[in-house]
Amino acid sequence: MAKSTAVERRLIGLFWLMVALCLLPFVLLAFLNDMAADDFLYCSLFRQSGFFGGQQLIYLRWAGRFTTNFLNASFAASGLLAHFYWLPCLLLFAFTGWAIFFLVRTIYSLLPDKPAGRAGSWIAVVSFILFILLLYVQADIGTGFYWFSSAIVYQSSMILFLLMTASLLKRFTRSGPAPGHDALLLLLILLIGGCNEMAAVLLVFLLVAVIGGYGYIRRRIPAYLWVYLGTAVLAGLILILTSGVLRVRSAMMNSHNSYLNILAATGFQFVYVFFSVFKEPLFWLSGIAAFLAGDRLSRKGMAVGWLAAFREKDLFFKGLIVLCLLIGLSLATVMTGSRGSLPPRVLNNLTGLLAIGLLMLLVVAGIRRGGRTVAAEGFPLSPAAMSVMLALPLLASTNYRDAWKTVLSGYFRHAVFQDRARQLTEAGERHQRVVTIRSYPDAIEDKIRERLPHGLPETLRTYMLEKPPLMYPYDGTAAQNQKGYCQYYGIDSIIVGGH
Repeated sequence: MAKSTAVERRLIGLFWLMVALCLLPFVLLAFLNDMAADDFLYCSLFRQSGFFGGQQLIYLRWAGRFTTNFLNASFAASGLLAHFYWLPCLLLFAFTGWAIFFLVRTIYSLLPDKPAGRAGSWIAVVSFILFILLLYVQADIGTGFYWFSSAIVYQSSMILFLLMTASLLKRFTRSGPAPGHDALLLLLILLIGGCNEMAAVLLVFLLVAVIGGYGYIRRRIPAYLWVYLGTAVLAGLILILTSGVLRVRSAMMNSHNSYLNILAATGFQFVYVFFSVFKEPLFWLSGIAAFLAGDRLSRKGMAVGWLAAFREKDLFFKGLIVLCLLIGLSLATVMTGSRGSLPPRVLNNLTGLLAIGLLMLLVVAGIRRGGRTVAAEGFPLSPAAMSVMLALPLLASTNYRDAWKTVLSGYFRHAVFQDRARQLTEAGERHQRVVTIRSYPDAIEDKIRERLPHGLPETLRTYMLEKPPLMYPYDGTAAQNQKGYCQYYGIDSIIVGGH
C-alpha cells in the first residue's frame, strides 16, 4: 500500500510538472509581446477623449460592444496598456482558469451522490486539462490572448460564457423562485451581448437550444428561460440599432459579395472550427476520459436525480446535431452581416464552445452506455492516471511547438520593438515630425549579432529570423498602419531603411 501511494504521488507530481512545462512558453510570451495596430489607436483616443468620451465615440462610430469597450478603456485610459502590456494577457489567463474551475466545481457539486476520494485533486486536474485544451483549440492563439485589442473582445466573452453555463446549471437545480440567480444570469447575458457580435448571436441561439433541450427532457419550460432569451434578443437589437454597426461598419464591408460566395465562406469557416478542435490529440484523449467518466458514474449507481434523464434517453447524436446547428447558424448570421468577411479570431468562441460541448456529450454518452462498455470496472481515472494521459498530447501539439518557436524569435522581435518605441518616443518629445528607422529584417539581424556576437548554428538562426507564429503580425511601418502608430508617438510619418 505504501509503495502504491508513493507511485501515485510521483505520478501526480509528474502531472503538475507537465502542466508547468506546458504553460511556461505561453506565459513567457506575455512578457515578449508588444502593442500593435488598434492598441495605438485606442491609447491615443482615450488620451484625447477621456475614459467615457472615448467609449462614446467607439459606440457611435464603430460598434456597440459596451462590455469590452469599458474593459478597453480601463486599460488604455489608465496607462496600464502602454506600460504593462503583459498584464491583460496574464489577467485573461487567470480569469479563464478561474471560470473553468468554477464550472467544473459547480458540476461536481451538483452530482447527486458525490464519489469518494480527493475531490479537490479531481477538480484541479480536470480544470487544468480544460484550460490547456481551450488554449490549444483556439483558431488564432496570437490574437486570442496576446493582441490586446482582439483578446479583450473575444476572450472576455469566453470567460462570461463559462460563468453563465455554471450559473445556469445551478439555476436548473432550484425549482422555485431564485431572484439572486436570475439577476446574476441576466447580468451575464447583458455582458456577453456587449462583448462582440459573434457572442451576441451565439448567445441567442444557445438559449434557444437550452429551451428546446429542457423542454425535451423535462417537458415543461420554466418562465425564467424565456426571460433570459428575451433579454438576449432585446439587448442585441438595441445594440445593433443604436451603435455604429449598421451606419458605419456595414458600409465598410464588401457589399459586392454574392450570397453564394458568403455561403461558401461560411462552409469553409464551419469546417475550420471543427478542424481546430479535432487536430488536437489532447481533445481526443480528453474525450476518451470524458466518456469513461460518464461510464463510471453510471456503473457506480450515481446516475440518479437529474442525471437519470441522460441514462433514459439517447441524447448524444441529437446533441451533436444541435451543436452543429449552433455553430452553423451563428456563423451564417455573422458572415451574412459582415458580407463574408470574418477574421480567424472571431472563431475562438466557437472552437471553445465546440470542445466543451463535445466533451459534455461524451460524458452523457458514457452515462447512457454505463455497464455496457468494454471498459474495465477499475479503469484508473485518478489524477495520477491523468498525468500519464496528458503527457503525450502536450508533446504532440503543434501549438506547443509554435509557442517555443515564438519565444525564441519573439525575444529578438521584442528587443527591436522596444528600441523603436524608445526612438519614436524621443522623437515625439523633440517634436520631430519625420523619423527614420531601420527596416525590421535589418533590425533583427543587428539585434541577433548584438546579443550573440559569437554566432550560432544556422538552424537556430533561421528560427530567430522567422516571424513569431503566435504573435500578431504587425510592423507598424506599412502605409496602412502608420496613422495610429504615428499619432500615438506624436509624429507625422516614418521612413524605413535608415542606418
